[in-house]
Amino acid sequence: MQKFLKHLKFLSKATNQHGVHSPFIYGYVTKCLYTKKKHIGSKSLNALLKSIAYFNAERVILKNGKTDVQSIIKEYFPDIKFVSEGADVIYLSKKNISEAKDFLSKEMFVHNNTMLFVDAIYESKQTEAIWEALKLHPKVTVTVDMFYCGAVFFRREQAEEHFKIRI
Repeated sequence: MQKFLKHLKFLSKATNQHGVHSPFIYGYVTKCLYTKKKHIGSKSLNALLKSIAYFNAERVILKNGKTDVQSIIKEYFPDIKFVSEGADVIYLSKKNISEAKDFLSKEMFVHNNTMLFVDAIYESKQTEAIWEALKLHPKVTVTVDMFYCGAVFFRREQAEEHFKIRI
């Protein structure tokens, strides 16, 4: 029941592409998140796979090797490399979200075009608090809250903005 109420609150504040004034995020929403192609049933994993395709990611970090997610990614992107640093996409599952700040403290993990993809940001009070802390981190310029997951960007040329987008 609590999660349902959180979702209703999210929906009341969230927008679609029409409420986005950032060209970068507008493109991400319209050409990535809102494409009709469905990879898999889970909204979070579907958003991850669409994001990997949209940003032409070549290197992915999966915290603790998340083998089920790794096999799904490999199925759709057989040439992708799983690395331990310098990735285009970093995926944190709800089990590893508490380690998000550790990634940001290490320069080797994050570059200007890295996307940190965080699963289940409304799973618990702890994950919500970590999501809020991520938004305040000095390296973070843009966040996209999709309720089921969140995307964090570190683009130096981007004005700091935080979006709530319905998917």
